[in-house]
Amino acid sequence: MSQLQTSKQVNSLDSAETVTLHLTDRLSVRLYKDCRPTCLETGVLQKGLVLLLDGRELIEEGVGFGVPVVKYADKTFFSSKADVSIRRIGSVCMITKAYTLDTVSLKKFGRATYIDDGLYSPLRKTFQSLYLKHKKLTPLFNKVMELRDLASIKTEFVTVKPRGKVTITYHCHPTAINIQADFSKVVLNKCREVLVLNEQGASVFEMYADSNGLKLLGNKIGAWETVTADQASLQSTRGQISFSLQNDRGATFFRGWERTRKRFSWAGLSYSMRPNHGTFEYSIGLSFKAK
Repeated sequence: MSQLQTSKQVNSLDSAETVTLHLTDRLSVRLYKDCRPTCLETGVLQKGLVLLLDGRELIEEGVGFGVPVVKYADKTFFSSKADVSIRRIGSVCMITKAYTLDTVSLKKFGRATYIDDGLYSPLRKTFQSLYLKHKKLTPLFNKVMELRDLASIKTEFVTVKPRGKVTITYHCHPTAINIQADFSKVVLNKCREVLVLNEQGASVFEMYADSNGLKLLGNKIGAWETVTADQASLQSTRGQISFSLQNDRGATFFRGWERTRKRFSWAGLSYSMRPNHGTFEYSIGLSFKAK
């Protein structure tokens, strides 16, 4: 049975508190109300469930398990504000996090000048297309992204008028996390795509494997590749720990892995869906080797 630890036994959390669930003697998950962990480029964004092994957080620059992102015709919306609540039914504990879609990304040159989206967006899309199509050139593309910092071009997340909320409920078990995403409060006008991300750290989860027999390591996993197999997993190179998801026919299933110095360090299996006001449910399988 999972064991709950919070600094107060309450139904909601103030910004200084966290929820930690001990799933086994070695494996835990943690949920923050604020934007912790604040690592690299995603530091100012809300995170989902953080996976821990032997008390060490494995998320790095990833956004965690069960994090919504909503794409509109004009901008992609992230969350920098959320509310967390705990619900108990008998011995079962469910954690709910309501993500406010209130943040977009802008490119900034130097200390004060924002780059016009009309100019930068076509360049970014061309670079992204080349990056995804030419896997052998990934090390070169990573160097280009590192050099971007030397040119003082940075991504900055800024808060804007919200376009609704997505409520995620996490139901945690020793070997699985059941997740429900509720999109009923999302503004659908000009909405193009709804995503639910599941990411942890790239330096831990360096191997990909799926039920089709495909096995990939590191950069060969790709940054945003469609998964056709019924089941896929990301795991540590020694097989010490892994997480797996099923391919849901109501969504497009993606895998991704990026590790770029001072910018990215994430490994994920995520879903993309058409905009709707419904719910989406899935499960994350957890596996680890005993000491």
